[in-house]
Amino acid sequence: MALFKTRGVEIAGVTCAVPDNFIPASHFAERFGQDAVDRFVEGTGIHSIYNALPEQTAGDLACAAAEELFRRVPVEREKIGVMVLVTQSPDYRRPSTACVLQKRLRLPLDCACVEVALGCSGFVYGFQSAGSLLMNSDSEYALLLIGETASKLVNPMDKSIAMMYGDAGAAILLQKSGDRETTTILKSDGYRYKAIVLPAGGFRDMNPSHERFLCSDGNERTLYDIFMDGTSVFSFTISDVPQTIKAYYEATGTTAEDYDTILLHQANYYILKQVAKRIRATMEKIPVSLDRFGNTGAISIPLTLCDAYPEKSPGRTIRALMSGFGIGLSWGVTSAYIDTSKVFPIIKTSDFYAEGKFVPGDY
Repeated sequence: MALFKTRGVEIAGVTCAVPDNFIPASHFAERFGQDAVDRFVEGTGIHSIYNALPEQTAGDLACAAAEELFRRVPVEREKIGVMVLVTQSPDYRRPSTACVLQKRLRLPLDCACVEVALGCSGFVYGFQSAGSLLMNSDSEYALLLIGETASKLVNPMDKSIAMMYGDAGAAILLQKSGDRETTTILKSDGYRYKAIVLPAGGFRDMNPSHERFLCSDGNERTLYDIFMDGTSVFSFTISDVPQTIKAYYEATGTTAEDYDTILLHQANYYILKQVAKRIRATMEKIPVSLDRFGNTGAISIPLTLCDAYPEKSPGRTIRALMSGFGIGLSWGVTSAYIDTSKVFPIIKTSDFYAEGKFVPGDY
């Protein structure tokens, strides 16, 4: 078990952004039939999603969330010495989108910019990485950004996941403050990497055929589409994830009762209920956002936080247990004390970086 600890790092602000492109589940009835849509909604609890506009990228959504954070929190950008971006939908193959966002957000040259290519576990990994880098630096602030546009990687005729993936961005400001210790467990199982995979487009197989083929689950896909082995992933989420959360209880001397809220990756509602049962937590402690936003990958934890707390309980400090899990396979558990007055409402954006599409050398 990989156990990590940071000290004296706190959350100073959380913002999230979704594309201004609301898509109700009923939108898919003409494509898949009403019966298929009804079965999907009943099985997952997802009633709607927000999908990126054609010109929007993960970088755009993360940037919009960050600009909202700077509007809400009085922090000088020059004091941010660490920026970690989590995404599996980068704007370019090269360079790192983290460096592009440094420029767009006008962060200082002294800011170390790092990109983490993880999916649904990415918030926990990013939170630990940014906190550790900040703790071991002379900087006062770190910025954790997350952006994802998984909807652009799904075969539109794949009824198993076309209605599932929502796109979003998040920005979390970390600050050196106090003396609290944060414990994090990070785990991965690359032996099961084929459980969620998009085979084409990387350097292993850059330009394969776009020919459709029938997969074992009865859906037609190309090698450029995300494939998920639903049975294997479900087994992972209701076994490995609860076991690790219980190991976290033991490592920290806590139980579910010690936390005001438990923020789980929003995969589907049935999985949330199964995990809750196994970690001995009531559903009252587990806020749900997937019904309106779908599965937003690594953003789902901060998105659920921003959805649940700004208006319902402003101005109090909560203790949150957080667990993300998914593609890799990769998963993690952490916790934090969060001042809900520093958690802000979700915004909608249609912004995109027009300058980001260019011909090299044509400046």
